[in-house]
Amino acid sequence: MSITATHFLKRSLQILALAGFLLLAACTGGPKYSARGGPVVVENGQYRSANLRPYKVRGENYRPYVPDIGDTLTGTATWYGHESGSMTATGERFDPNAISAAHKTWPLPSIIEVTNLDNGRSLRLRLNDRGPFVDDRLLDLSKGAAKALGMYEAGMARVRIRFLGPAELGARPTYAAASPQTEPAQRYRVQIGAFAERANAEQVREALTARIDERRGLYVVSLGPFEGAQKAELYRQQVLAAGYFDAILTRDE
Repeated sequence: MSITATHFLKRSLQILALAGFLLLAACTGGPKYSARGGPVVVENGQYRSANLRPYKVRGENYRPYVPDIGDTLTGTATWYGHESGSMTATGERFDPNAISAAHKTWPLPSIIEVTNLDNGRSLRLRLNDRGPFVDDRLLDLSKGAAKALGMYEAGMARVRIRFLGPAELGARPTYAAASPQTEPAQRYRVQIGAFAERANAEQVREALTARIDERRGLYVVSLGPFEGAQKAELYRQQVLAAGYFDAILTRDE
């Protein structure tokens, strides 16, 4: 075989190998969602000292701490999106469409990995705010993070969070790198609470001009229905502000 033919054969095999590698990578893929520019852990990064001091909210004392790298917690996550333009606990302007979250005691700012245990989606994001100040809630996600994790419509999800380390102080926000999706015309209710005694349900109904439905022996108080999760979330935030911290979004069947 001539030198030219041998070179051509080797070059062809290299191209085929490269094509096979690229095809394999495309098939295996990865998470459906990621963050453009990726929130990165800063080696020897600094946390805001003010956000490591004990504090008190609604009569409850909270003591922030720095967990070990890789530590995990499991619990319920909700999302919030009405504070557009306000400031987070780190002094950054809150952008509901960015990828961020709030936690009561982990250090700020830091990078965590959030996994939606209901659908398996995972996302690295920036922890830059405090909350949610409800006993059974672990994490409050921005609207953008909730969409990326596939829990925007449901309003809450069971999640696992993993601590990765400190984040850059004052970093630019990151956004979900996903194809724009049109929210389906789904109707939602704001479920304020479920009560065994009708008298208790009546008190809440009168206070919030809500409605009562009897389901499985309980008196369920709710507002709505509303067109779309975003509109319903605005009313849920009003209910939370009124002191009814167990309010959730439910689909109107």
